Amino acid sequence: MLLTIAIPTYNRAESLRATLLSFAEQTERLELTDIELIVSDNCSTDTTPEVVAGISAAHPSVRVRYFRNASNLGFDGNVSALFNRAEGRYVWTFSDDDQPAPNALAHVVGLLRQRDIRFAFINYQVCIEGRLLPSRLGLAPDRWLPAPDLLKNIQFSNSLISACLFERQAWLEADPLRYVGSLWIHFFVAREILQAGEGLIVGGALFTMQQSSLEKSRAEKRHEGSDQIEYYMQAHLKFVEYAHELPRFGFDHETCALAHSIGLREDFYQVVNFKLTAQEYAPKQLMRIWSRLRHYRWSSLRFWCVTTPFLFVPNVFIRIMRSVSRAVRT
Repeated sequence: MLLTIAIPTYNRAESLRATLLSFAEQTERLELTDIELIVSDNCSTDTTPEVVAGISAAHPSVRVRYFRNASNLGFDGNVSALFNRAEGRYVWTFSDDDQPAPNALAHVVGLLRQRDIRFAFINYQVCIEGRLLPSRLGLAPDRWLPAPDLLKNIQFSNSLISACLFERQAWLEADPLRYVGSLWIHFFVAREILQAGEGLIVGGALFTMQQSSLEKSRAEKRHEGSDQIEYYMQAHLKFVEYAHELPRFGFDHETCALAHSIGLREDFYQVVNFKLTAQEYAPKQLMRIWSRLRHYRWSSLRFWCVTTPFLFVPNVFIRIMRSVSRAVRT
């Protein structure tokens, strides 16, 4: 088996239908017999089982496998479970609400048959209120390159799960269970895998990410944080930790400096977005966020003069600033 399309899902039956159907139709049209589609359901309460069963029945020549976890394993646990169930040499992890391009599967399979790799970055575009925008990488040619050089070339855009394709054995050997609870297991495991070997950048936009509004996307994740910190803020703190640890994994100075720069730039935006959307501002939660940032930013003037004040000012102040900024732009 060459490739497994691995889709973790939870209560997104209708978006899953579109994603799974697109892959099933592409597999059938190309008469690919070394491809499988697997869905790992984190105890959905909607019609997810019926959706998968319907697509499987409508496309009998396509191998579609469905697993329902005995309990909700969380995002990281669900992704890890997919690799234990997959049978492909390569595993393309794919979100249940992203939409593959009509040529996505043919293009990826063609590249995988040319050379052995440990990890591939699959480029994408973002749809925001009907507008299509490129990823941070932009459009680029396909190219193979030494794995340690991949992160700086894609500017860490592999934080998006659908952008990641792994050699399954490399994933299993990376001890992925260490990263359950990180909210970005695929991102951390890729760091392990990319220390050696060869990587691949698939430069054309092979899928579309549907990006919700700030308020809607953060509302969907409201109950998925950990350590009493809101989901997206927790994810940002994990990226800060990730960037801080890069030198220990042997990455060059340019890669480490780029990660540090991205993290510093995002500190402010993540704090502002958190203040605009969080429902509660418990002092303990604010102090947890501040303390974890301070651990890495204590020597940064920007942290003390910009990030810290914005974290602790009343949210109404930030809302007024946003309204003024929008008025100026229009």
